[in-house]
Amino acid sequence: MDIFESSRTTSRLRKYGGENILRKIVTILCISLILILSGCNHNSIPKISEEQAKSIVLKSHAKNIGKVEIKSVSHKGNEYIVKWENKENCENGTDYINDENGKIINGETSIC
Repeated sequence: MDIFESSRTTSRLRKYGGENILRKIVTILCISLILILSGCNHNSIPKISEEQAKSIVLKSHAKNIGKVEIKSVSHKGNEYIVKWENKENCENGTDYINDENGKIINGETSIC
């Protein structure tokens, strides 16, 4: 294909509404992309509160020596991330609490 054929093809597209077809295709692709990306966003409302997540962590560490102090609580994805510390027992850690059922998914503990 040479330059003249290319310009003829372009002029045919313009003549028969090719620009409108391209606009429609781009619009459909953009809308599809937005729908796919918004459908992948699973930020549902948690069924348990931040206070309940704190309480779950406190109860799970109550059997240990000393008093557990909650340092921070954050919510990411479908879980609460609760950071805690027990100075008397010289340990600290992070517990991951499922925001739907309140179960501890994972826990990390370190002892000095």
